[in-house]
Amino acid sequence: MRYPAPLKPGDTIAVAAISSGVDAPFWPRLDYVLEGLKQRGFQVREGDSLRKQGLVSASPEARANELITLLLDDTVAAIMPPWGGDFALDLLPHLDFDALANAAPKWLTGFSDISNISAVLSYR
Repeated sequence: MRYPAPLKPGDTIAVAAISSGVDAPFWPRLDYVLEGLKQRGFQVREGDSLRKQGLVSASPEARANELITLLLDDTVAAIMPPWGGDFALDLLPHLDFDALANAAPKWLTGFSDISNISAVLSYR
C-alpha cells in the first residue's frame, strides 16, 4: 500500500460529490466548512457535482470521470466528499483502473459508501 504525503498548508483539497450533491439549503454550512479549510491554509477546489441538487449529484459516468480526473491531477493532494450516500458504488464499473494504476497516492476521505471507493483504490 502506498501512502500519500501528509497534508500541508498550500495543498489543494478537492471537495467533490462522489455520491450525493449538496442541496441549496445546506450551502451556507458547506461554505462555512470550505472557508474553514481555506483559513487553515489549504487551496479548495469545488467539484463540478458538488452543488448539484437531488438524490444523486450526476450520472455514474460523470461522477466517475470527475473522480478519475481528480485522482490523476497531481495538483490535488486530497479529495473530500461532502458526505456519504448510497451511490458511490455505482462508480466502480466506470473507473479506469489502468489509468489509476500509476497515479500518485492521495488522500480520499469519507464515510458510508465512500469506503467502497477508498477500499478499492487502496489496493490498486
